[in-house]
Amino acid sequence: MDLLPMFLLLFTTGTAVTGLTGYLIFGPLSYVQARDRGIRLGAHCFTPDFLKWIVAGSFRSTQDRAITGLATPAQLLAWCFIVGTLGSGVLLLPYL
Repeated sequence: MDLLPMFLLLFTTGTAVTGLTGYLIFGPLSYVQARDRGIRLGAHCFTPDFLKWIVAGSFRSTQDRAITGLATPAQLLAWCFIVGTLGSGVLLLPYL
């Protein structure tokens, strides 16, 4: 493997890991904050409804600064995980 694809693979994998670990922190915090405000989007922060609510940015329609303050980093980190995972998959595809 050449140096550039190896660097890009390391970069995208690091982005995915950073996104996942960051979401593990901010996802449950934003879920509990939304649940305390009466927003029911599933049983936990990894349900498809809640993930769709976070990734799409629908939390901004609540006009609650506490939810927005916790859900914005969760949204950014979820997108880092998605983009990093897709990038790693695309880079590994020729080697399968």
